[in-house]
Amino acid sequence: MHKIGSLWFSHKKCSVEELEEIAELLNPEIFAADKRVNGYVVIKTCNRVEAYISSESPREVLEEVVNRLKLEKGGIFVGKDALEHLMRVACGLEAMIVGEDQILGQIKKCYLESKKARTIDSLLDMAFDRAIKVAKRARNETRINEGSVSIGSAAVELAEYVTWGLDGKSILVIGAGEMGTLVARAISEKKLKAMFIANRTYERAKRLAAEIGGKAAKLDESERYLSVCDVAISTTSAPHYILDYDLMKRVMAHRKNNNDLLIIDIANPKDVEERVGEIEGVELYNLDSLYEISEENLKRRLSEVDKVELIIEEEIELFKDILNRKEVERLIAMIYKHGSRIREEEKERAVSYMEKGRDPREVLEDFSHAVLSKTLHLPTRILRRYVEMRGRSSGESDNSNNGDFIDFLMDEFEKELGKSQTSDSH
Repeated sequence: MHKIGSLWFSHKKCSVEELEEIAELLNPEIFAADKRVNGYVVIKTCNRVEAYISSESPREVLEEVVNRLKLEKGGIFVGKDALEHLMRVACGLEAMIVGEDQILGQIKKCYLESKKARTIDSLLDMAFDRAIKVAKRARNETRINEGSVSIGSAAVELAEYVTWGLDGKSILVIGAGEMGTLVARAISEKKLKAMFIANRTYERAKRLAAEIGGKAAKLDESERYLSVCDVAISTTSAPHYILDYDLMKRVMAHRKNNNDLLIIDIANPKDVEERVGEIEGVELYNLDSLYEISEENLKRRLSEVDKVELIIEEEIELFKDILNRKEVERLIAMIYKHGSRIREEEKERAVSYMEKGRDPREVLEDFSHAVLSKTLHLPTRILRRYVEMRGRSSGESDNSNNGDFIDFLMDEFEKELGKSQTSDSH
C-alpha cells in the first residue's frame, strides 16, 4: 500500500480560477514520462484536481511535480493516507456539499478511461475498485446522500413533495442562468409531461431547452405558459419582480389547468411579489422555505459522517488483507521460482559430478544440502535484515516505506532476485 500516492487540490484551498489553472498544468503526460511511475489516474472536476500514482517512491515523484510546476495550495498523501483520501472523496466526505453523488460518477469515469488507456497498474486498479465499492456501501448503509442541500435541488425536492410527484406534470423554469440550469437538469430526470424554459435572452433558453429536451420560451411569454403549467420555478437575477400580483391575477383568471399552480421563487432579490401567494389557486414558496429544507438535510447528512468514516476504516483493513494475500501469493511464487532455479543449477552440477564418476550417494548428499541451504539463505538473510531494521527504528514513529512486513519482504526479494538474474546474464 505504501506505493500509492495522491496529489490533491480542491475548493477547500483553491478558487475556481486557480483549479482551472492547475488542471491545465497537471497533465497526465507528466506521469507517463516518468519511469518511476507504474500507474496513474488524474481526476479533474470543477471543485478538485487530483492525481493518484503507483510508484516505489510516490512522495518523491509528487513533490518533484509540485516544485517543477510551482503548484501551491495542495496536499500530498502516501500509503494508507492516500487510499483513505480516495475513499473519502468517493463517499462525498470531501465534497463542497457533503455526500453529493456527482463525484462518484466522475471517479468511475476517470477510472474506466484510465483502464482503457492502460495507464493504471494492478495496485491502483484495486484501490479505485475498492473506493467505488466503499462509496456504494456508504450510500446503501447510511443516509449520507439523502435530502437535497443545494437551493436548486431543494426546490425540486419541494416541488415533488407539494405536487405528490412530478410525473406527468408540466413545468416552467424561468431563467436559464446557473441556478436555472441546475434546476432544469434536475427536473429533466423526472417523467414530465412538458418542460418550458423562459429567459430574457432567447438563444440561451434555446440552448438549455435543447440540452434537457424541453421547449424554449421568451420571458414575455411566461404568462401563456403559466396558464397551463403545474409548477413554475423562478431563478432570475432581475432587480424587479418577474411575476407581480396583477400579472398573476390575469393568469389565474384564464388558467387552463385545473390543478393549483405551485410557484417556487429561488431568486435573490425575489422574482415573485409576496402578495401573489394570496391569490386563490396559487401556492407560493420562497428562499426561506428552501433554506429550512437545505439546513435540515445538511444536518442529517453531517450526522452520518461518523458512520461513513467507520465504514472507510473497515474497508481499509479489508484492502490491506486482500493486498497482503495477493502479495503473499506473489512472494510464494517468487520463492518457488528462486528454489526451482537453484534446484536446476544444482541438478546440472550433480549430473556432471556423477558423469565424472563420483559416488552417487555423496553427490546426492551434496545436492540435497546445497538445494536446502541456498534456497533458504536468501529468505533468512532478508528476515534478519528486517529484524535489524525494526531494531534501529524502535521507539520512533514508523513512517518509512518498509513499515509493512509483507511490503518489505516483497521489495527485498525483488531486489535480490533482480541482482541474481543480472549476474546470471553476465
